[in-house]
Amino acid sequence: MNIIAVSDLRMNLPSLIKEVSNKLKRFIITVSGKPKAVVISIDELESLEETAEILSIPGALKKINESKKQVREGKYITLEELEKKYK
Repeated sequence: MNIIAVSDLRMNLPSLIKEVSNKLKRFIITVSGKPKAVVISIDELESLEETAEILSIPGALKKINESKKQVREGKYITLEELEKKYK
């Protein structure tokens, strides 16, 4: 992650927004040398919010971990198999 002083942020805001938006870069904004904020793309923010929403569902993490275990053990069917089954 890139670290930038708030004064540099002000001077370079348009180009930093372009980097955040197009290249998915992140910037930690410092004030007097101390981290105070982060600039991320709207896509990344939405992804983080969606993840937080999913993980806030009771039992969601347990189900995710169970699913990962099933995949590791080969206990799944492919999309192609599913399509064949329901055609």
